Amino acid sequence: MLVPDLDFESAISVAPTIDVLSGEPTGEESDGMKPGGDAPALSWHGQLHELGKALLKGVIAIAPDWARSAVQGRHSADTLGQIDGRSSCSESTEHSSSQRIKRAMDASAHTLGKIAVVGVHGWFPTRMLQMISGEPTGKSEKFCVMMRDAIKEYLHDTHGIRVDNSDISLFPLVGEGRIEDRVELLLSQITDTDEPADSQPPASAIGRSSGGNRPASSLGVASPAADRKPKSQAKASSSDAPSSSARRSEMIAEVLMPERKRRAEMLKAADTVFVVTHSQGTPVSAMLIERLIELELLEPRRQRIGMLAMAGISHGPLPYLKDNVVIKYIESEAARELFELMDPSSPQSQRYVGALSTILHKGVRLICIGSWVDEVVPLYSAIIQGVSHPNVYRAMYVDSHHYLDDFLTNLIVFALRLRNMGIYDHDLLTHLSEVVAGSLWGHSGHSTIYAEPAVFKLALKWLLYSTSFVPLSSSASVPTVALGLPAGHQHAEASASGSQIHMSYRPFNAAERLNPFFIPWIMRTLWDEPEIRQSEGLRAELQRLVALFDKWAPETKAGKELKYRLEPVRAAL
Repeated sequence: MLVPDLDFESAISVAPTIDVLSGEPTGEESDGMKPGGDAPALSWHGQLHELGKALLKGVIAIAPDWARSAVQGRHSADTLGQIDGRSSCSESTEHSSSQRIKRAMDASAHTLGKIAVVGVHGWFPTRMLQMISGEPTGKSEKFCVMMRDAIKEYLHDTHGIRVDNSDISLFPLVGEGRIEDRVELLLSQITDTDEPADSQPPASAIGRSSGGNRPASSLGVASPAADRKPKSQAKASSSDAPSSSARRSEMIAEVLMPERKRRAEMLKAADTVFVVTHSQGTPVSAMLIERLIELELLEPRRQRIGMLAMAGISHGPLPYLKDNVVIKYIESEAARELFELMDPSSPQSQRYVGALSTILHKGVRLICIGSWVDEVVPLYSAIIQGVSHPNVYRAMYVDSHHYLDDFLTNLIVFALRLRNMGIYDHDLLTHLSEVVAGSLWGHSGHSTIYAEPAVFKLALKWLLYSTSFVPLSSSASVPTVALGLPAGHQHAEASASGSQIHMSYRPFNAAERLNPFFIPWIMRTLWDEPEIRQSEGLRAELQRLVALFDKWAPETKAGKELKYRLEPVRAAL
């Protein structure tokens, strides 16, 4: 399940098989800085009816304490209701605020207009390894179809809006290689207008096109995207050549996409654009969006643009994998390049951070979802721990098989909530990443995250909520207070995707070994954090964490070590 539910009808979005845990849905200030303006607490009383119905159906339940908490105000008091985060709220005020949010999100949902979904798959193992591990499942066409279905279901069930497949254009981009090579390759699949005619899509692919962007009878003949690879990829060894499954994926993608000559036009004409990506596709997508904005094929001042990054590699993979024999001697150069993202001074990191800064400043909404027991990507990398910006929302996916309503789970939820509220977590999430990391043997958190529809719905909810109070007219004069900006941002520009605010970046070298004994000091610092002590909801959550700690009986080695190190803090409290 997802915590919180960004349709704001509950603090939890219920799904039948998983738990996705996160903090509150608000913007972020720069790390270590107080949030701008007052900190209104938007609690969820009177909005748990849907949650209650879902729990009665036998879905996994989260303790109701998490259903009430503060939301860092990014919108004006006139928009959300004046609720002081340092004092309790009356039920009538809470209900009024929830109704305003529901009305605003409903109005936002009715202005989505023409929708485009761009899918960008992650890194795939070499053909040799695929013969052992099996064909990759996280393909661009899967992401596009999952996002399309999530949009249709959510809009129909929540807002009564009927959307047909023909109303949503799909752009499943396919191509492997190093990060910047992929950016150029995928960009060419949108901008190139020549329709090659040297290979015929398989019948199975045409069969899947029913209900897609265009009828099968009108489909142009497409060649594999491998024919358009950059020179650096053309030099790859035969073991890195596209497998038959990769070529089949490329053909299916060509079938799902609009005709080549219309792709750039349709993407530019869309009112709402979702970019859905996984793993290595996260830095690729950020740079791709930046290029599309440069080419004016995406216009954040006019379009709503959201990016869903699932288990994205932003600060590199798990450090110990760098010395893995398979990575060092069998895998491709594209796999080894990912470890360069661990070093903030590397060209890859600097290029990626620059792209993130650009697209967030332009108003793109980014939601980063990490995965519990991810065997490839640490939590701090998946949630882009070093970046702070109001347009970033962080969450975590927990499979129902691994979910426990215990101290560790709720501590990570609490830390994610702080980040989403604009409160610095003192790198607690970085230190906890090792505790929730998976192993290559027995865990599959890196690939199960994109199988859950609720993950895709969360991206839509975040986009609707975070843009629900911004006029879509690029020529309209938008008062600063209407955007919820601090008084110092009087000259910030407004766009369809939101206001332009600069990103804050705190670089850290992921390859450096962390001192685990910082954790007790971090916890003690958070306990005395003024912004936490002044929030009734956060204080209550801290008290609950203390009670859960006393009952916590971890079974893993990392969990036992964490409890041992926190014992002195518990004694002091």
